[in-house]
Amino acid sequence: MTTATPPQDLRAQMERILRCFRKKARTAAREELARAVNELYQLQLVTSTGGNLSVRIAGRDECWITPSQVPKGKLRPEAMVRIDLEGNALDAGALAPSSEWALHTELYKARPEVQAVIHAHAPYATILGLAQLPFLPINTDAAFLKEMPLVPFIMPGSKELALAVVKAMGQNPACIMQNHGIVAVASNLRRAIDLVESIERTAQLIWGCYAVGKEPPLLPPEAIRILREKGEMLA
Repeated sequence: MTTATPPQDLRAQMERILRCFRKKARTAAREELARAVNELYQLQLVTSTGGNLSVRIAGRDECWITPSQVPKGKLRPEAMVRIDLEGNALDAGALAPSSEWALHTELYKARPEVQAVIHAHAPYATILGLAQLPFLPINTDAAFLKEMPLVPFIMPGSKELALAVVKAMGQNPACIMQNHGIVAVASNLRRAIDLVESIERTAQLIWGCYAVGKEPPLLPPEAIRILREKGEMLA
């Protein structure tokens, strides 16, 4: 006769399984974040001390975020910091979170669909903001975006900046912060990385046209409409 497993033993087994699952999820999220930082660093879209990334932790009011004052070129998975949406580090011995954590947490609070946030110091996109040149629908990448709001300079790391970005972005996936850089959000980290890269490439093309004294030619209005509709489905 088979002996039934006592309920307390089943609970203990389930708890062990859940602990193992959470540990694997923590490791995977930190590794993904480290790879993303390395990719953007190699592309010179974040600098050694400039720019920050985060990913939301599913089912919790928490996220993993890059640490403060650690060179991006040497960032390892174990350096990532788990914080709540008030910016509190949740693990003993953790490094200090990015000084711009509020930018990330306010976007997570305002937009439940957002699962990843990237603040990049993308040179050409930043030039557009400095020169107050519009981000124009000159290619398919740009056409996917409804608009690229420009947020006037506000002190980095401040709650005021975070709230201004949330307000300016609305439901848009990105914005330019004047004298500062760009912010991009997406449903996962890979999409956010791709978005940052496409914004920077488009900004470079727009800048190049103005640099040689030419007005950038826009896509036809009907093509822009179709591409924006597709962009909404892919968000």
